[in-house]
Formats: sequence, C-alpha cells, structure tokens
Amino acid sequence: MIEAPTTNAHWLNAAKDLTNNKTWEQLSATYRAPILNHCARSGLTPQDAEEIAQESLYQLALQIEKAGGQWEPKTLRPWLTDVINRHIIDHVKNAPQRHLSPKVLALVKQWMEPPTEDGILPEQRMEAESHLWTLSLNRARSQVSPHHWQIFDAYVIQGLPSREVAQFFNTSHFNVRLIAHRIKKVARQSYNQLLSEELIAPTP
Repeated sequence: MIEAPTTNAHWLNAAKDLTNNKTWEQLSATYRAPILNHCARSGLTPQDAEEIAQESLYQLALQIEKAGGQWEPKTLRPWLTDVINRHIIDHVKNAPQRHLSPKVLALVKQWMEPPTEDGILPEQRMEAESHLWTLSLNRARSQVSPHHWQIFDAYVIQGLPSREVAQFFNTSHFNVRLIAHRIKKVARQSYNQLLSEELIAPTP
C-alpha cells in the first residue's frame, strides 16, 4: 500500500466540489509524492510515474464525485493503491522492452509461492503471473544497490559460478550467494505483497 497519511475527512467532503482548488491542491500535495515513490519502487521512470500520478488523481476526482459524501477516509489508500498498481501492471504489460525473458521468468517462478486456485484458466494465470514477476523483480532492483544487482545478475540470471563472480567483483563467493538470497527474498516479498493487495476497488 502507498505510504501516505490517512486522508482528512473534511477534505473528502470538500473535494466533492471539483472547483475547490484549495482542497484539491491539498489532496495532490498529500498523495502525489507517495504515488511517485510507489511507481519508482516498481522500476518506472520519472516520466512514467508522473503520468500515472496524474491519471490516478484524475480517477480519484471521478470517484469522489461519484461517491459523494459516503466515502470513508480509511478506504482511500487501499482504493488508490489498487488504481496505481493496475496502471503499473498495464504499463509493464504494454512495454515489451521491460518484459523478462523466458529464461528469467523460469528462474523467478522458482522463488515465488504459487497463489491458491481461483478458477482462472492456466494461460490467463501464466500471463498475469509473468507481469507480477516482472514487477516484483523491478521493485527488488530499485531497492538494492547497483553493485549488488550486478552481482545478482551475473550469478543468478547469467548463471556464472559464484567463485567466478566473486573474483570479478572482488568479494567472497559466500557474499555472492548471500546477496543473491537477499534479493530473491525482496522479490518474493514484493510478489506476495502484490497478491495480498485488494484487486477490487472498495465500495464507498
């Protein structure tokens, strides 16, 4: 979920008036930076993140207008997080250059816990999971140092022996394996977090 404070209930009530510039500036100031940070953690460029922020705030305006005064402040963050995640996944899906290769997808699949059965067709599940795996790996990459990611890439993704990677990066082969373990853990946590987040917008 995006890291932002609970919305002031008075703001939501005042925001029903879409011409209330002061209130909308307050909402934008409160949520714009958390949205941009959430997108950055998913590996998006600043330009892509800005587009998603603008679109998410636009959808927020439509939802507030639709819900009137019946929307509880505590439901805003889950709803907004869902909207942002949907935009991010669509971005990953529609950006072929960001897709993981079949080899990398096969590797990442080994780290992730399979979700429970829900009646989704196998081909649909495979496509959905590949987007989530891509997003999870992007998030993991954004949370570690470039040096550690290079070690991870050489050892795990390129498949070089740990001792060879250690020699190249002037570290121990134990550290190479430790870095790989930690980055896999970060990717797995991101994946499980995405699975646990609501995929249906809360009813106002």
